[in-house]
Amino acid sequence: MKTLKIYFILLCTVTTITSCTSTSSLYDHYTYTETIEIKLKTLSLMDKSDDAFSSHENEVIALKNELEKMLIYEKGKGKNEITQKMWEVLNNDNKLVKSYLSLWEQKGSLNTAFIQEAKPQIEEAFNILIQYEEKKDTTNENAVTNFISNL
Repeated sequence: MKTLKIYFILLCTVTTITSCTSTSSLYDHYTYTETIEIKLKTLSLMDKSDDAFSSHENEVIALKNELEKMLIYEKGKGKNEITQKMWEVLNNDNKLVKSYLSLWEQKGSLNTAFIQEAKPQIEEAFNILIQYEEKKDTTNENAVTNFISNL
């Protein structure tokens, strides 16, 4: 009986230590749903980027604010490096979403061929992040890391 008690205490200690050393947080429903919502808003806005930027400037500002809000939220969570890095990429003025929006602003409008070429790349970034948030497993963590390193 004494051996069983020692075994149980040892098991609890190892479990506690292991959970404390993890580099990723648990599933976060808010992050998951907001990521999906921002993905849909981004892709919808991209579909409108063949129009004059000035016609959609308020939508662009709102989207940039949502991207920034998610980055701030993710920075505030513990054990969240992977998700935070992806939101940093999505918020980077020289990559993906913000780069696309800046180009639209500079050009005034974008042609359909460019939109169709850029849209799958941005959609992939959101999809990888969504899949990681769903499962928080090594395979999806590697997918996020590889995506970021290949940019």
